[in-house]
Amino acid sequence: MFQKIKTWLNTDNHLLWVSLSALMIVGLVSVYFIGAYESARFGYNPEFLFNKYWPYALTGLLIMIGGSRLSKGSIIRISWVWFVIGLLMMLSTLLAPTYINGSARWVHVLRWTFDPFVLTIPAYIVLMSHWLSKKLTKPTLSIIGMALLTLFIVGTAILAPYVLMAQIYSLLFIWLTFKARKNVPGLSKAYIIALIMLVAVVALAISTQPHVHARLAHMFYAPQYSQVGISIDAIKHSALIGNTPESLRWLAALPESSMDFVFTGILAKFGILMGLLVLALYGCVAKGLIGISKTTKDKFKEILAFGTVGMLAIYVLMSITNAFGILVASSYLPFVGFAGMGLLAWCALFGVVLAKDK
Repeated sequence: MFQKIKTWLNTDNHLLWVSLSALMIVGLVSVYFIGAYESARFGYNPEFLFNKYWPYALTGLLIMIGGSRLSKGSIIRISWVWFVIGLLMMLSTLLAPTYINGSARWVHVLRWTFDPFVLTIPAYIVLMSHWLSKKLTKPTLSIIGMALLTLFIVGTAILAPYVLMAQIYSLLFIWLTFKARKNVPGLSKAYIIALIMLVAVVALAISTQPHVHARLAHMFYAPQYSQVGISIDAIKHSALIGNTPESLRWLAALPESSMDFVFTGILAKFGILMGLLVLALYGCVAKGLIGISKTTKDKFKEILAFGTVGMLAIYVLMSITNAFGILVASSYLPFVGFAGMGLLAWCALFGVVLAKDK
């Protein structure tokens, strides 16, 4: 029986479905138990955040299943529409800014609030993978064109201000083009030119935009009494299994315990072994993505899976290092932290990755 399960899980798609489903279950459990501390600070019902989160989880699962049924052509067409709408929403954050917690990256549509920078990432990765998988007759011009499009997003994010997302898009561009560099003649030169452009724009932003320098400095030097300080104290008092009175006391004082600091919340509430289990599940997801990237015969799917594992690594590393105060850059854990629309974006991206080669 065990051998049959092991054989079944050796299929990358099966491993991904099981790992992602397990992460979503951990997310629901975390929001239910940890979200109660968050809700108590605002006088809400203990199940307030859970009742907000589970409809997103259910919708995300349906999006992932639906995305896995799409053909490659449909995926490209939908991504184009999605990407253009996302670019227009990003532009609207500059023309009509709405500030929430110091950032003007939000867009209001009816009663929903969207973060277009997060929502556009799946379409960005899909289209970049599509371009890089094609035979480029003029690789230098093609990559510079992609870099300019990336620069628009990076520049908009910086001005929003949303420095973290500007860094993520820059890292994604470098990660995706690096994957294609060995397979496209002349791409190395174009890659270097595009990389210099990105670095120059970020350097210009740091020197001319005061909020950029301040936010980057804050990433490495947290205020004395801050979320990061509380997070570190909560982790210090966490038990191996379960919790301690001290870990719960610090958890009750930790803002965004079910969002940007959900990993801290998991350690403080459920223990260190639960945190290691979560990391192991991310490892399984990464294993599945790398397996798809290596075994698929479709170049588009290869780069897409490679880009997705890169994006996953960026988010997980930022969230974990933030929890321990190594890098003060708030970022929720994919599929686990309370993210709302961000969860839907992740589900859409993995749905595309799980689609069969056609």
